[in-house]
Amino acid sequence: MATQLTAPATERAASLASRALTASLAFVLPLSAGFAVVWAFATTIHNKNFPWITGRALGIAGYLALSALVALGLWMRHPWRFRVGMLHPETRLRAHATLGVATIVLILGHLVFLASDHYAGVGWVGAIVPGLSHYRRAAVGLGVGAFELLLVIAATARFAGRRGTKHWLAIHRLASVTFALTWFHGVLAGTDTSALRLLYVVSGSLIALLFGTRVFARSASGQGHDAEFEGASR
Repeated sequence: MATQLTAPATERAASLASRALTASLAFVLPLSAGFAVVWAFATTIHNKNFPWITGRALGIAGYLALSALVALGLWMRHPWRFRVGMLHPETRLRAHATLGVATIVLILGHLVFLASDHYAGVGWVGAIVPGLSHYRRAAVGLGVGAFELLLVIAATARFAGRRGTKHWLAIHRLASVTFALTWFHGVLAGTDTSALRLLYVVSGSLIALLFGTRVFARSASGQGHDAEFEGASR
């Protein structure tokens, strides 16, 4: 009897530990990488521009989190996922949801810091309305539009596995569009694009590879639905 009572408690503890670890990795890793990259290439920037440095670091961190989010999402709907036993389906869904929250929080911080910093030249209006930034309007507008599209996708995530799943999936597939817009935003708006060229090439190639092979594999197999999302809820 004692063993039967202890087992559920042990499972709950393991589940909480797994959730905490997933959340920590989703936030800490991209955030640490973002600050490390910015500080490595910002030796000539004075401390008075700390808001700009922080905003730039949060932007890179948000981009890394978004890259992981979209890559994992594409893999979760990839026919080849059945050939590779990488993580339990529930763990993948949990990591995907956590990365979604981390991405939104990091990019929101990126917008707030840059909008409040006169050096960045974005402004509050430019951070909300695409095309109204004082600095590189088109490039910044792509990022603002991508973030607003991401918010729409996140808002519809609650319908996963419920009635109207097909409509939810149609919106959710726009995540790849969000990544593409963000990729161009980073390349065109960033002042350190040349220093981050390898990051953009690797991440862009990874997403393109996953997207291309997914389309090819699904066409070859005649698969017409996203099985892993069936019955999923968040």
